[in-house]
Amino acid sequence: MKLTERLYESVKDIWAGYLEQPFVKELAEGTLDPEKFRFYMIQDYRYLLQYAKVFALGIAKSREEDLMRRFACMVHDVLDGEMKVHKSYMARLGITEEEVAHTKTALANQSYTSYMLDEANKGGSLEILMTVLACAWSYQVIGEHHAAVPGALEHPLYGEWVQGYSSEEYRASTQEIMDCVDELGADITPEREAALTEIFVICSRYEKIFWDMAYAMEM
Repeated sequence: MKLTERLYESVKDIWAGYLEQPFVKELAEGTLDPEKFRFYMIQDYRYLLQYAKVFALGIAKSREEDLMRRFACMVHDVLDGEMKVHKSYMARLGITEEEVAHTKTALANQSYTSYMLDEANKGGSLEILMTVLACAWSYQVIGEHHAAVPGALEHPLYGEWVQGYSSEEYRASTQEIMDCVDELGADITPEREAALTEIFVICSRYEKIFWDMAYAMEM
């Protein structure tokens, strides 16, 4: 088994639970309160700014040019890819850049991103990838699940979100992270794998907390 396959085994029950969380479930059904979605978009945008910084640490810590370029492409995928969906929604929902800049980061969001940046600062390339993999990969899983729900892709408000996270473009960007993990983690020790798995599991748990935070609109 590849490292990513073993990592998935450690979180599959947590990830299955995402699909039953009210925010995620109602988004697929098209019944989610738009105000909850608006709250989520602002907080997720603030999250992505920190998420991009984690990838940027990969550039700073890499010694090989090829790995630097791969991390640079990951930064690009966040800032010029994933955030495009957010900016489109922000325009539709009347969210201005000023509002985003002056909105406080919710406590759960701050805790999550602080953990990611702390682990990334302390560790190397694999630790950096562990802090972002749970988010990137689980969003693909959710997006592909939602794409199979009748009417989800065509929903006037939430269809664009489902389309974005189930797209070939997003799948390719996630696969690049996974491929990088498998290549760098091919010959690690069991002790190193256990430490990396712990980071991956903790970030997966934070993903659940983030969805709950968004549904409760909890600051």
